[in-house]
Amino acid sequence: MKIKTLIILTSVIFCFCKEAYTQSIKESVKTALDNNESLKSQKVLLDNSYQNLLIQKGIMLPSLSLSGTGTRSSNFDSNQDSDSYSISLNSSYTLFDFGSLKEKNRAFIRLNEASKLSFKKLEDELILSVAKVHLELFKAIKIVDLYESSLEIRKQQFLSVKNRFDLGEATRSDLLSSKASISGAEAQLKVGQANVKKLRESYKTLVGKVSDKPMLLQIKINEPSTLEISIKKGMENDIALKILMLEERALRAELSSTEKSQLPNLSLSGSLSYGDSQTLGNNNGSARISLTSRYILYSGGQEKARVKIATNKLLAKAIDIAVRKKTLQRDITTKWLDLMALKSSVIAKQEETNALNELYESVFEEWRLGGKTSLDTDQAYQNFLNSEVELVTSTTDILIAKFDLLAEIGTLRTKLQLR
Repeated sequence: MKIKTLIILTSVIFCFCKEAYTQSIKESVKTALDNNESLKSQKVLLDNSYQNLLIQKGIMLPSLSLSGTGTRSSNFDSNQDSDSYSISLNSSYTLFDFGSLKEKNRAFIRLNEASKLSFKKLEDELILSVAKVHLELFKAIKIVDLYESSLEIRKQQFLSVKNRFDLGEATRSDLLSSKASISGAEAQLKVGQANVKKLRESYKTLVGKVSDKPMLLQIKINEPSTLEISIKKGMENDIALKILMLEERALRAELSSTEKSQLPNLSLSGSLSYGDSQTLGNNNGSARISLTSRYILYSGGQEKARVKIATNKLLAKAIDIAVRKKTLQRDITTKWLDLMALKSSVIAKQEETNALNELYESVFEEWRLGGKTSLDTDQAYQNFLNSEVELVTSTTDILIAKFDLLAEIGTLRTKLQLR
């Protein structure tokens, strides 16, 4: 095995973890945003919010309708039929309602804005999921590469032990131990390959196609320098918090509309109609215009209950906003601390891997000189392999933790240079 090559590989990954994301992640995310079926479904439903807004706007405008009727009457005594028809044009418009309809329209505007942000939040969640599965797949493939190298090394060691056994320099126990290590390496490799297959299926589900070889490219990515800045950015950018605030404003407008709807209103209506009876030989036309005012004197407490319901919804939403702020601060703090802990541990992992590499080379050299058994060599190599796997895992986990933090503070999309 080319030990120095593996050390260089893990060192390169570690450098990427300092400030890097991959161009291929960006490509994966773009493909997912275009192909993900769940996102397509939500995009179709997003239009409903806009259509509801159009309906509410239409209520504020004058209405105009056209109606017509045609009748035929039969007199069985005289055996005569009489035909007639009429057509009318009707219009109505609310002249004054203390701003009730205007407040209702404002509520729908806020809800439409909240729906757009909800869709964007779904996109952001998909972006994070794709980035994570991309990195997990990258990590799994790298670990399989290590297991494949391990299997080749075990086979080479077995041949070396067999040659020494044939020369009488190794015992049968050494030969059996070396052979057993091949079986262990094969088992490790199968487990790793199964994990890659599972992650490829997850990748396909999210992105819409299979990725054979996810790659990392060196492109700068930086998290905020301090926890305080992270929390501040999170409060400014958090989509869930923005949605709650828009919903609160919508509920405030809804409450105002409900209160004003109890006050007197004034509406104007009018109609033009024309009728004709060819049988009777007469026709008539008429026009009507009227002003109507409405004021509820008593409704059995219905209007008061509507106001109370609207008030309770507004109060509950204010509580939800306060809870979201606390939750957001807690989550950002947790993810920041997780990232810092991973960064600290990876340095120790790198030093441990280097030390175990030197130990393995020393034990291997002693084994060649007859000072160590093949079991000692195998154990030293297994410890070195485990440390390499842990290092690859830790360095990739740093990227995942960094993406988690950036997603929490609302800057992941910007860092990936997505619209």
